[in-house]
Amino acid sequence: MVAALLAVVMWTAPVRAQESSLGTYSPYTMYGLGSLNRSPLSAFAGMGGASIGFRNGGFDTTGEIRLNVSNPASLSGLVPRSFIFDVGLAGSNQYLSQRSTEGLLRTSFNTFNINNITLALPLANRLGFAFSVSPYSEVGYRVHTVDESYMADMGVVHYYYNGEGDVTEAKAALGWEPFKNFSIGVEANYLWGNIDRTYRAQIVPYTGTGKYNNVSASTNEKVGRIFGAFGVQYSPLDKTRTRLTVGVTYRLGGKLNSDVRDHIPSGNIYGDTVRLAEHKSPVYIPQRIGVGVFFHRPKWAVGVDYIYENWGGRNAYDAVNDVRYVDTGLFKIGARYTPDRYDMRGRVASFFNRMTYKAGFRTGRNYLEFHGVPMNESAVSVGFDIPFRADKISNVAIGFEYGERGSLKGALVKERFFKVNAGVMLFGGDYDYWFQKYKYN
Repeated sequence: MVAALLAVVMWTAPVRAQESSLGTYSPYTMYGLGSLNRSPLSAFAGMGGASIGFRNGGFDTTGEIRLNVSNPASLSGLVPRSFIFDVGLAGSNQYLSQRSTEGLLRTSFNTFNINNITLALPLANRLGFAFSVSPYSEVGYRVHTVDESYMADMGVVHYYYNGEGDVTEAKAALGWEPFKNFSIGVEANYLWGNIDRTYRAQIVPYTGTGKYNNVSASTNEKVGRIFGAFGVQYSPLDKTRTRLTVGVTYRLGGKLNSDVRDHIPSGNIYGDTVRLAEHKSPVYIPQRIGVGVFFHRPKWAVGVDYIYENWGGRNAYDAVNDVRYVDTGLFKIGARYTPDRYDMRGRVASFFNRMTYKAGFRTGRNYLEFHGVPMNESAVSVGFDIPFRADKISNVAIGFEYGERGSLKGALVKERFFKVNAGVMLFGGDYDYWFQKYKYN
């Protein structure tokens, strides 16, 4: 059945951009919680998102003050008497293709979302706090299939599958450095949102005579669940011009327990209900273990992350549709380079010297597997940071990412996407002018 569901009728064979309120567009989001958000904060957009080992704040001679919430332990490094605000936006162009008896079917879709709203500040010496809101997962699809063999003596059956919704993650985190070069962190994550999925079957008679009732059904899932996470960081090498930091994170898993409401109307003129049932979602949010290393010099830095999630441990196999939850591993690597952060000559060349240039790569496995075919995803990215002023920390970050996921095997769909991430980081403190109160007018 899943092969039929993913046999997407693409409206037109040529690529044609579509837009709506959907936050994403993928037939694979018909299952589970949809497409998981992979967009990092603005500081790491363009470098694959590698950040678990990055220390918040900065160190002497670099001015590398960035905001990182992927590891709560990093918050212990926030600069004293400072305030950091980060907001990010993400736009995506998605291109879908599928082999069929008619050739290669293709379509495209454009989306635009808020990627994150984050603020951070130190509470005391070596103790920092951060709060952020960002997408956790998104559901969006418009699938139309045609069956000319079933009930062939009556007519053609059209099946319509629509879905949209999202799950948002709010995060509050604390980071503390009890010993020099060693930090710990704790984090509370609240997931909430709504996901709506609808199904409709319509029979179109061959002869144009006769009338058949449409069959329809809908499912609404309301998510609301709190999870916890922990993190540690250790810097075995921490000198004026060189820092090496190792980070580890762990997120608790558990049953999602979201409220699910299934509704099947009769389709007659009286609006009767065939079935109305409410139950708890059986989906388990997995445990997540992340390990990262970040090596930092005044002009350049390199980061590597690996993240493991055990989705397949307790989530049931869907034998009817041949859809299986599987454990995932995500690998990220990225680098950035700043020619001369403090070039004050005022020329065009000095402007480009003050910019930070980034590149990265990530690859991993989707948490759902269809017909035994892994839904692998890989992406390459580039980006740059533009400081507002030569002697200030606040900046605008732009990142570009191109990636692929899915497969053309069988009736499955190959997805290609191009993303643009744009973020603004405002730093208030001794090094910058944002949020400062003037003493004299």
